[in-house]
Amino acid sequence: MLDTTELKKFMVEKKPFEEAIDGFWGWIKSWKEDDPEDYFNVFGNEDISTIELTRERIALVINCSFDTPIEFIQTTLNVIYKEDLIAQYYYLQNFNGEVIDDVLSFEKYSLITKND
Repeated sequence: MLDTTELKKFMVEKKPFEEAIDGFWGWIKSWKEDDPEDYFNVFGNEDISTIELTRERIALVINCSFDTPIEFIQTTLNVIYKEDLIAQYYYLQNFNGEVIDDVLSFEKYSLITKND
């Protein structure tokens, strides 16, 4: 029988949502520094300090798309800007709490991606 006891323990000990929030702002800072033109194409001169990050989910994932399945914890944050869900931020950790990867995925029809 599967239960969530270990995942709940991970949440208490490793604080993945707090880690993900820090990771998101680090991701944004790196994006702005490493690819300012791409960043400007998305946000222009908008004040993004008003972005709100809300908890969406934490999940144990077994990704089977490789020859050897990869297991990790995925923490998902909703990225809300001007009261619109514009993206989700995925923060991936191994079972020791170390970061494996992170991804910012913009919603297809958010106000950021709409063509006027």
